[in-house]
Amino acid sequence: MRPRMPLLAGLAALAFSSTAFAQNNQRDAVTTISASEEARVDEILQAFAADYRNDPMAIDANFGIKLGDAWWTVAVERKETATPRGRLVDHAFGPHSVALTRGMPITPTWYFEIADLDVLELIAAGKVNAGTAAMQSFGSDKVGVETRDMPGFTSNSGDEADLYLALSHFFTKGKPEVTRFGRDTSLETHGAQATALHMMKGFRILYFSIGPEEVVNDDPRLEFGQMPNLFVVTSGQGTLYSDDGPVQLEQGTSVFVAQFVKHKIVNTGTEPLEGVLVLYGDNSDFAFGTSYPSYLQDLNAFHRTYPFAKPKPKAE
Repeated sequence: MRPRMPLLAGLAALAFSSTAFAQNNQRDAVTTISASEEARVDEILQAFAADYRNDPMAIDANFGIKLGDAWWTVAVERKETATPRGRLVDHAFGPHSVALTRGMPITPTWYFEIADLDVLELIAAGKVNAGTAAMQSFGSDKVGVETRDMPGFTSNSGDEADLYLALSHFFTKGKPEVTRFGRDTSLETHGAQATALHMMKGFRILYFSIGPEEVVNDDPRLEFGQMPNLFVVTSGQGTLYSDDGPVQLEQGTSVFVAQFVKHKIVNTGTEPLEGVLVLYGDNSDFAFGTSYPSYLQDLNAFHRTYPFAKPKPKAE
């Protein structure tokens, strides 16, 4: 089983503000759920699966979902239809084949472990999204949605890319997908609140809010990361401290902090300092070997040969 993935660096969550979520973070033992609870979980997951059949962001995947001692298997086969339109090609997505069945996946794979039914109810009600429930500062943090490998399976970076997309889109409903954010619906962080707005491999976008006199990244372990951060300030006032000195933050300011640049943020105003944070890459990819710029060079080389202009389908 692989270690829990640290999904965030910098602004990263430790506990959800609701009582139910905080209690879930104290549980280590596997809980036996009742027949009525299992039926309710199945009802919620079936609703997610039904909506995912028409989700434009659905991808081919086979993964598990675990809550207590109960398992479900999700198998997805994506359907896409391409239609020429002059020089362009339009694409229609779905209905996909999405099978949700009770029981552990037959072939070992990665899976989501949900802390309990209360957490799933919060996600189903749109009060918190699965990406927010999965955020961690450190691999040892206990959260509402864990990402794990089954015994006999070791996920790689490509599997994590699939996982991010499923985390962002399987546990949602509707087109477009709506995320509510604010201080009262976010996860508490090291001096801030955060909500995951969208997650995919290489890019994670979050709302952040730092209260008056609060400090972000005051813990030395969070002063810098292996990949860049982009802070876009939409309201409030504060100061970002780095090796090059202080930077004043206010509405209309954006600050790009490159990898391995130490930084912390202090709210110097009387109102919350709020905005959007874009995280590039994953600490889990760059902690043990290649650097983020080296990865970008390899990615650029891939783009030089990738056949974006595929043969156009014949018009019917």
